[in-house]
Amino acid sequence: MMQLRESTKKSLRLLNNAKVVSDETCKKLLDDCFSVLGGGEELHANASLFGSKPDLVKELYANLLIATAEFVRNGASDEDVRQYLLEECNVGQARSDLYSKLYSVHKLGVEITLLNIGSHPPHVVDVDWKIDFVVKSNSLDQCGGPIFRIGFTMEKFDEGMGCKKTEYLNFTCNSQEMQDLVYKLKDAVRHCQRMSTDL
Repeated sequence: MMQLRESTKKSLRLLNNAKVVSDETCKKLLDDCFSVLGGGEELHANASLFGSKPDLVKELYANLLIATAEFVRNGASDEDVRQYLLEECNVGQARSDLYSKLYSVHKLGVEITLLNIGSHPPHVVDVDWKIDFVVKSNSLDQCGGPIFRIGFTMEKFDEGMGCKKTEYLNFTCNSQEMQDLVYKLKDAVRHCQRMSTDL
C-alpha cells in the first residue's frame, strides 16, 4: 500500500488553494511534473508559474514530483491515485480527477524512466537461496562450512522490445563472502535512508 509522508500530503493540499494555484497554474505544474518524470523537460517557464507565492508553488511542485514517483513505483492505478488524493490528501474532486487523468496517460512513460535510472541497471525483484554443507571433499584447499546458493530475479526495461524483461543472476559463496555481501547491503540501505531523510 502506498504511503506518502505527512509533509508531502500537507503540501499537496495547496492544490485546493486557488489563491496560490489557479486552474491554469495547476495544469501547467502537472504537465511539467509528468514531462520531467517521463524523461523530458519542463514545458512551461518557471517564472510564469510561481506568481505571488513562489515558495509555496515550488514546494508543491517538488512534492508533486515525489508523490507521482511514489505512485508509479508502487504500481497504483489511476483510480487508486484519485482516491488517495481525495481521502488522504484532501485534494478537491476536480483537481484529483485532473491529476488521475494525466497520471493514466503518462504512467507508462514515468515507469520506464524510473526503471532506467542510472546506466540502465536491472532492479532486483526477488531472491531465492539455499544452503549446502560440505561434508567431505577430496580438495585440500576446500574449507568446511556452508555454501550459499543465491539467485536474484531482476527486472529491466528493454528499450528494443519496448517492455519489461526478466533476468536471473545465480552465484555461490562461502560464509565469509556471504557476510561481506550482507555488510555491503546493510551499508547501502543506511546510505539510502540517510539520503531520504536529508530531502
